[in-house]
Amino acid sequence: MAPQPDAASGTPTGRHARQVRLPQIGEAGQQRLADAHVAIVGIGATGSHLAELLGRAGVGRLRLIDRDIVEPSNLQRQTLFTDRDARDVRPKAVAAAEALNAVDPDLRVEALVTDLTPDNAERLLDGVDLVLDGTDNLPTRFVLNDVCVRERLPFVYVGVVGVEGQCLVIVPGFPCLRCYIPEPPPPGSLPTCDTAGVFGPAVTLITSLAAAEALKLLLGADDVRAGEVAVVDGWRGEVRHLTLRREPDCPCCVAGEQTFLEASAAAEPTVLCGRDAVQLPATAGPPQLDRLAEQWRDQGQVRTSPQMVRLDAGPDLGNRRVLLFADGRMIVGDTDDPAEARSIRARLLGH
Repeated sequence: MAPQPDAASGTPTGRHARQVRLPQIGEAGQQRLADAHVAIVGIGATGSHLAELLGRAGVGRLRLIDRDIVEPSNLQRQTLFTDRDARDVRPKAVAAAEALNAVDPDLRVEALVTDLTPDNAERLLDGVDLVLDGTDNLPTRFVLNDVCVRERLPFVYVGVVGVEGQCLVIVPGFPCLRCYIPEPPPPGSLPTCDTAGVFGPAVTLITSLAAAEALKLLLGADDVRAGEVAVVDGWRGEVRHLTLRREPDCPCCVAGEQTFLEASAAAEPTVLCGRDAVQLPATAGPPQLDRLAEQWRDQGQVRTSPQMVRLDAGPDLGNRRVLLFADGRMIVGDTDDPAEARSIRARLLGH
């Protein structure tokens, strides 16, 4: 809702008044933001910052997509979450949506507790004006890149490892993510948040730059820095920009191939970045959460919500935390061994 001018001074008043006074935005621009619909995929370090910056700026509709729950180790760098969210093991998308609505009750925030895959990516991103990357892995980013290039959707790639952050604005006619990173590197060849850590100020710096570009895209500004990789060194306080070229043999934005989108979602376990846990993909239809919750009560403490069942298991299951989501995914904690995680699932679900 656009601010109304104060009768005495003619100065805009209300929640976004100081933003409306900017010549780059004004009342018409603020209305464009209010009418915009943005998807943020991954509501961790970068995603939570992006969601808060866009929500406070008045972007009217936000679709928050995340597969995970809040952990104590997240709180060093992930805004919108509290210690209580971690203690209650709340889904990140749900906790972030509630926090944003506490800031601005007029925001329309949709929380989707699910894993974006080639099988559901187009459906999850349907109807949005812009996609922001808050993920922590390249395979999902390549799927996002495929969808956005094919649908001609603006896409902002953002990533942070160690003290360095990067972002890249991808729009039709400019280099895409595969012009920058042609193929996924071999597993274990790049540093991750597990191996290199994450410096909180680097997250704040790079997401501020990415959010500014996102707002410019939504406002229709003519100075969006598409095709440039912004690189932030959060420790030294340095920012540099690398100009990309559109690779003439890029399989995605030039040849029109959507290799990652057209692949079937791999039914393989995923060792979650930054956590001692393994995610197991759904192997059957949606689970009957209430029935399973009752069956598991002799295994330990059980808590339920519309999105999942949480089991804090006893010694028989190694005192592990197990989460079963409504979409059929399971996260088994206190292990990075997929075989061990599968064994726990088999004991709990019988398959």
